[in-house]
Amino acid sequence: MTNTAQSRPDRPQPGYRKGQPRISVAGLKGRDNFDYLPDPRLIAALNAAIVLERPLLLTGEPGCGKTDFAWAVAGALNALLPGEDCPLLECHVRSDSRASDLLYRYDALHRFGDAHSQDPEAVQRSKDPRWYVKLAALGEALTAPRQVVVLIDEIDKAPRDLPNDLLREIDRGVFEIPELQVSGTETDKPKPGVDPDNLSPKTRWGHDYQFEMGPDNRIKPIVIITSNVERQLPDPFLRRCIFFNITFPKPERLTAIVRAHADGVPYIEHAVKLFFALRGETQLTKRPATSELLDWVNALQKMYRQEDVETLLRALAGAVKGNLRDGFELDSEKARWRELPGIHCLLKTREDLARVGCD
Repeated sequence: MTNTAQSRPDRPQPGYRKGQPRISVAGLKGRDNFDYLPDPRLIAALNAAIVLERPLLLTGEPGCGKTDFAWAVAGALNALLPGEDCPLLECHVRSDSRASDLLYRYDALHRFGDAHSQDPEAVQRSKDPRWYVKLAALGEALTAPRQVVVLIDEIDKAPRDLPNDLLREIDRGVFEIPELQVSGTETDKPKPGVDPDNLSPKTRWGHDYQFEMGPDNRIKPIVIITSNVERQLPDPFLRRCIFFNITFPKPERLTAIVRAHADGVPYIEHAVKLFFALRGETQLTKRPATSELLDWVNALQKMYRQEDVETLLRALAGAVKGNLRDGFELDSEKARWRELPGIHCLLKTREDLARVGCD
């Protein structure tokens, strides 16, 4: 199993032009503040998306780090831009999600209750629909006073029309709230002599956010969209995205990823070797992913005496041939998976456990 791609020397990459901040490969931190070690080609795709103001569409098997990458980008952007840090804004897509759900929510029931309340303040409040609008993650990102990162997670779970329904909003950075009968870029200017703090609720969009000042001054968010490829996305949507597929890391890179999460663990190479051998079981219906490997190593650290784990994993790894650079495969003597501690962190179906003799 020779990895010819890794045996060739890497070609030098062209340097970036000076200008707006670019995200670097080095120094990225994931959601739990662990080092995130991306493929350099993924960073190149991200920077292309930033320059072109296009969404970055990420695919790859579940657990490969798509969502964590958005967290890493948000942290890197906060380090590059002055001012207060902004959190990652997340849109969690469901099978019944609509495009408007990612932009805002309008609480008509609350307004109806206020309108029929005995409280004069509530009745007065019900006359202004802005009290009942709450921006969702994408709406927050489009109206933020600085560039932010917004994650649209698992878009392939959504109804087929949702991606196309978002094209205008993502392309132009503008959205409408029909319940207000105003554009998402209009502002509520105070009249001369009126204290703005005494106005009805302040809008979160308008001239203060530069959305009517021309394309050169618009602050567009970095939009990262993930998909598990459960179904094909519409062609018009795909044309507007920068695409990258996160392939499963080679053993050498995966070992570095585990070390970033579990520094000082003496049996990481044995664990990775066994993990790849287990993934190589051809009859598995769900092969373990990177996130499950990290959970497994974390469980081994917290549950067992480390010298015992190291001894056992070294013995079990003897049934596997290969090396970190070239990869692993099962030897003629099958690994004894029943003896592997914490295997239930790796295999998640009864059928797969039975296939490796752990039923």
